[in-house]
Amino acid sequence: MNKMNHLEKLILRILKRHRGRNNPVTCRQLEKITGFSSRNIRKTIANLVIRHRIPIASSVHCPYGFYLITNKQEAETCLRQYYSRAGGVLNRARILNEVVKEKFGVSYQEEFDFVRKRKPST
Repeated sequence: MNKMNHLEKLILRILKRHRGRNNPVTCRQLEKITGFSSRNIRKTIANLVIRHRIPIASSVHCPYGFYLITNKQEAETCLRQYYSRAGGVLNRARILNEVVKEKFGVSYQEEFDFVRKRKPST
């Protein structure tokens, strides 16, 4: 396992007090507590998930914020939100690719390994 830096440890310590969907901490609160920018906080949370495999979700519905995933339902909800966002970004990229190809002759091809309509296993 990778060693955590100071901010990763600090945010994880805070998140341990924010377990579950109904007890999130907002990015603004994390900014005030840590003194770091929202950009650094979001990057650090991504690192906690990617490098340290900590199950952290972010809620796009009230109550907003980050929290530690505590059960199957929270995990499924989080994954649906992430795949939905990824699909939206991918769709925008495809359309923009068409537009810039038509207007500027620029085309970019990238392959992604997304599984469509995949449901979390039970």
